[in-house]
Amino acid sequence: MSRTPIGKLLLDAGRINESQLRSALTHQERWRSRLGESLVALGYLPEQAVMEVLARQFDLPYVEIGDRDVPPAVLRLVPEALLRARHVFPLALLHSPGQEGPLVLAVTDPTDLGTLDEVAFASGVDVKPVLASRRDVDRAMDRHFEGLKDRLPRALDLPDDPGPMQIVARGHQRN
Repeated sequence: MSRTPIGKLLLDAGRINESQLRSALTHQERWRSRLGESLVALGYLPEQAVMEVLARQFDLPYVEIGDRDVPPAVLRLVPEALLRARHVFPLALLHSPGQEGPLVLAVTDPTDLGTLDEVAFASGVDVKPVLASRRDVDRAMDRHFEGLKDRLPRALDLPDDPGPMQIVARGHQRN
């Protein structure tokens, strides 16, 4: 099923004009960004307006994470590296009668079904996507994970130049 392009939706809604759309398309091509990001970068629309149209386009709820605190148990469901690599953020774990889940996941790209599958596999529960801005997701990750690395012990402290190493034992020795 084809979706109406966001540029057409914004034009039809009177949020942008043809000249702004052409300018944003040129910006998008030059900087290899998404059209919505280009419209925001050029100052034609606020980020929230673009996100609301995207939410309607993909029939997803749009959420602003803001200062919302997410329980540590929910954060532990998905590895931080996966969250950062895919620009997604877990918000809540819902409970259905007789089962745990789905995991409410803030996504920045609702077309990336592979990411939804990865997160479902990593967490062991179904995923329910909601749309959020990339800036909001990145801020939430920084806020929830900041200082975490400082609290973890380093695996091994070695001097800058340990010098020659001596082999203490070998695997199987013959007698």
